[in-house]
Amino acid sequence: MNIKKYEAVTEEEAIQKAKLDLGNDIIILNIKKINPKGFFRLFRSPKVEVLVAFEEQKSTVARKSEDPTMKNLEKKIDHLEHLLYNMADQSYSTAIDTSYSQKNTNNMMNILYTQMVENEVEPEVANKILENIGLYSKNNETDINKLVGIVYNRIIQWIGEPKPLRLKSPTQVIFIGPTGVGKTTTIAKIVAHHVLQEKQNVGLITADTYRIAAVEQLKTYAEILGTPVEVVYSKEELASALDHFSQKDGVFIDTAGRSHKNKEQLEELSLLLNQLSQKKVYLVLSLTTKYNDLKRIIQMYSAITDFHIILTKMDETTCLGNILNIRMLTSQPFSYITFGQNVPEDMELLNPQKVAKIILGSYEE
Repeated sequence: MNIKKYEAVTEEEAIQKAKLDLGNDIIILNIKKINPKGFFRLFRSPKVEVLVAFEEQKSTVARKSEDPTMKNLEKKIDHLEHLLYNMADQSYSTAIDTSYSQKNTNNMMNILYTQMVENEVEPEVANKILENIGLYSKNNETDINKLVGIVYNRIIQWIGEPKPLRLKSPTQVIFIGPTGVGKTTTIAKIVAHHVLQEKQNVGLITADTYRIAAVEQLKTYAEILGTPVEVVYSKEELASALDHFSQKDGVFIDTAGRSHKNKEQLEELSLLLNQLSQKKVYLVLSLTTKYNDLKRIIQMYSAITDFHIILTKMDETTCLGNILNIRMLTSQPFSYITFGQNVPEDMELLNPQKVAKIILGSYEE
């Protein structure tokens, strides 16, 4: 079962677009009105977004055999190396961080530094990755393949080895994080993987009773997957639901998005976490979140629990620098990364090699 969204001026038009694209056997998961934002909202009409589920038909599969982005990944480092060769004997005049350029006159390292910063890697992180790189050069002459390879491997080591979720009955898997990061859809993807691919027997609990739409969305996913779901409103109901699912391979728990500025909400979450005896906690973060906000979010959640990190909305940004920045803020391990609405396809274990190539690359889309 896959998920896709359509936009149109009216609800009927959006549904019609979905049916024309996918056929009549679609399941409507959610309908919401999207109001224009900013100054130009005065000149634009609101739209309607329809989220639908559909069975993928082999005869109408439109997925590409090879992602164009992935096809170009291997070319990126080559492109960068070519750039370095061309620039090695020239005066590099691009505006870069002054403190770094004053410390290092090696043009090739300046190019690498600028490439990372332009991908929204924090200057402090870029400096750490390039630290002592001059030891590999003699008289400002460096083997470019060797230099790029060293930086590439440092980024991979900086990210660390991602940790996949392994269910050992009865594992309690709880998802936490701020509002708007895509927690519910992410849970659906992970549950779908364990039900459809791993053939495991799981249960779903939602404590996100602040948003009725989120509860209904999770119920719909659960119905499609044939997975039982319970809605809890108190710690007593949570204890009862956990007992009810005690024979499952795992129990997945959705929580309400909490503001890192609201200490009362975080204390409430801490009490909930304390009820779980065999828990695995996943902090869900969006790659589109500003670095300063990420800093505060991670600081607040780190104060109440250990966690693994799931990153969302890779498809909504062209810069992956926050992946490296997050590692400077916490040593908690990465796990999965998501990049679209399709369930469960648009999710994978974070690939440090792929991230390093994207950050170091300079290809045109």
